[in-house]
Amino acid sequence: MDWSGVRDRVIAVERARGRRNIEQDVFERTLTSEEIAEVESEIGVALPEEYAAFVAQVGSGGRGPELELTTLCRSKGRWAWIWSNSGTWLTTDARGPFLENNEWIGHQIATLRDAGIEPTVRDEEDDYVGDYVTAFGEEDGYRLFCEQRLCGTIHISDNGCGMTSWLVMVGPHRGEIWFSDAALNPPLEQLVDPNGQPHSFYTWYIDWLERQEASVGIRGPWAGK
Repeated sequence: MDWSGVRDRVIAVERARGRRNIEQDVFERTLTSEEIAEVESEIGVALPEEYAAFVAQVGSGGRGPELELTTLCRSKGRWAWIWSNSGTWLTTDARGPFLENNEWIGHQIATLRDAGIEPTVRDEEDDYVGDYVTAFGEEDGYRLFCEQRLCGTIHISDNGCGMTSWLVMVGPHRGEIWFSDAALNPPLEQLVDPNGQPHSFYTWYIDWLERQEASVGIRGPWAGK
């Protein structure tokens, strides 16, 4: 995957918006092949090709949909994806399994029954979170509930107001971008391009970049593709 020119295009958008001396702060530093291998060894799964190429060629974080990309860096002795505006990061098991929406409820019920709890009433917004709290305690119940929703993904961007985007790491949807609104069900929603095809990291990022270019009147040979 070749990301040639993308860094310069993003910088051109920032310049068109009046920012100066921006070459060093639009993106975080790139990662070496050795660092990427270390990340993959630590999380137990290879980064999708498009994203691995991005962090090697463009940056390990920085400008991107919709507020910014999370930054892949070492924090607290481990590799993590951090949202720099808040300094926080969410942990997931990138090894999976990644649960599609029609699999989520069945997985919840099985988890509760394995813990000796028969599910009671499913909440429209939060599914069986109340039963998780009963089974595992308030702190661990909420943690497990959230971790299972996001299993098999990494937190790739923060969109504000409780909305986030996630890169699927395993299974038939590996490499796709899914969206989460913390206040709503289903847990994750597949993002699609203007033609209705699932967004990969590349198409998702380039779609965002082209919209930014259009907003400041920049057009190039890629425009409209």
